[in-house]
Amino acid sequence: MCFSFEADLVAGAVLLPLGVATLRATTSPRQWPLASLPIIFAAHQLIESVVWLGIGTDNRVSDQLFHAAIVVYLAIAQVLLPALVPAAAWLVERDRRRRQLMLLPIGAGVMTAAWFAWSIATHDVGAHESGNALAYDTDIHIGPWITTGYILATCGAILMSSGRYLFAFGVANVIGLSLAALVAYEAVTSVWCVYAAFSSVLLLIHFRAERAGQAARSDSGDGSGAARPPARHPAPN
Repeated sequence: MCFSFEADLVAGAVLLPLGVATLRATTSPRQWPLASLPIIFAAHQLIESVVWLGIGTDNRVSDQLFHAAIVVYLAIAQVLLPALVPAAAWLVERDRRRRQLMLLPIGAGVMTAAWFAWSIATHDVGAHESGNALAYDTDIHIGPWITTGYILATCGAILMSSGRYLFAFGVANVIGLSLAALVAYEAVTSVWCVYAAFSSVLLLIHFRAERAGQAARSDSGDGSGAARPPARHPAPN
């Protein structure tokens, strides 16, 4: 797949209505952090389209805007997502045992996000084109432990979810992250974020299924899923 300014712009435009639809499908404030992911991914792609404008010799944006777009893009990919995703999965999980297990990826996410925040703050940030994708300079500082923590944070809690569509979202992201590392390791952040963005359609499916299930339980009368007994009427005299 060829990535470019136009590709990121189209991806962001496509994901925005998906993000709005996902938020509208929620039934509880506890679902909002997870449901916000498609909109975050949409903004992420639009920000990267600005980075593309600063690549090359023509420099269609100022150096200040180019640098700011890189910093914000990396802050979302490497700081916000590893902290947000496991916490958001924990908030919507109903099974107590699974919620306890999710504390591990939450901890990994906090530590990984803190390391990336330090890396972005203390190292020069830049981006360059690599194999029709964007490679960010901070990626060269990522070692095996940080990689493991990032995968555990962004995929681990989702894989522990009892929701089948959330589990599928986790599987899709593990596959996408693995393929991105194998095909374009230097540009793994950019490639995987595009993959994760489009796989977030599974979040919309999940929340719509949740809403439909809640409506069905409400229609049953007592929330247990049992059919409501027919009303009794007095026999005519």
